[in-house]
Amino acid sequence: PKGERPEDIALMQSPAEFTAPQERELNMDLRWRLHPVTNKIAQAFNLQSPLGEARFWLFHAAPGSSGEEPLNTHHGRSEQTTLKDLQRTTGYLAPVTTGGRRPAPLTLHVVELPFQPGRDVFDRGLCPLCIRFFDSQVREVGSRIITVPNNGTVQDVMNEASQHLQPAWGIQGSLRVLEVAEGRLLRNHRADVAVRSLECFNRSNIFYHCLRVEADPDVTMPEGHTLLEIYHCDRQSQQAFAQPLLLAVAPGEKSGAIKQRCKARLQVPDAEFKLWRLVRYVRTLRTHLKDEDPWDATDQPTDAKLYLEHAHPNPPSSLTRQSRYNKPLTIKG
Repeated sequence: PKGERPEDIALMQSPAEFTAPQERELNMDLRWRLHPVTNKIAQAFNLQSPLGEARFWLFHAAPGSSGEEPLNTHHGRSEQTTLKDLQRTTGYLAPVTTGGRRPAPLTLHVVELPFQPGRDVFDRGLCPLCIRFFDSQVREVGSRIITVPNNGTVQDVMNEASQHLQPAWGIQGSLRVLEVAEGRLLRNHRADVAVRSLECFNRSNIFYHCLRVEADPDVTMPEGHTLLEIYHCDRQSQQAFAQPLLLAVAPGEKSGAIKQRCKARLQVPDAEFKLWRLVRYVRTLRTHLKDEDPWDATDQPTDAKLYLEHAHPNPPSSLTRQSRYNKPLTIKG
């Protein structure tokens, strides 16, 4: 429909089930400290607050979109923090309006937690983790908050994650645990890796610093094959985005064959995929590969990376600002 935001359309097409957000407008005194603030929020949204401690975290923005730490973590903020202090951290300025100054509303994002911060988890030597499940098309199909021992391993993460799998997700067989940041693969963890060595360990914003769990079809790869990360890159900004895919490729495999495997894996329509390019990136050298080119040129270093270059379907504001001078041009004869 006309006027509908791209992110709303994307949510409608997502296979993941989620609870729609709710909004409330609450009146509070800027001198209030966080404890009465969280109590009033809990009452307004009918959230449980046992033992007088909020079972949710507050953020300035959607927690999955930035690494911002929660505003009311167990150890992150003093009990003396007030709403006025939060206001200052947002770069807030009261606008001048007709009839005097009226402060603009302070927007907070509230995320309910399945555990009691500081009581049920951290004080018992447990590590809370956000697990995001991905299907074979590299689509997020669900997410869960789990806890594992601080001295545990990735195998403990897999065991806990497997208990939350849904048949409709189609995730079967062995699992693998990945960490992805800014559209690039950070780690593909072995089962014996310690939880303490995870990039997301001891990060308060577990919704941003999360783990990707998916089926591992590459447990037994053909001899000589390489498990390669293929990421998405915006054509204009050359910035990585979205979730990369892992593909087992053979030595000398042609770029056209790899592209077709990516297309089939991601199920991209023909009309859209014909605008995508496969690019080999070696250190500072980028090469747009033709279909007959092998992905691993013998005259280049072996640390070659591959990415799919195409337009970002929903560019963030930073990319939009870069193209603010790109205006339509009308030529009259």
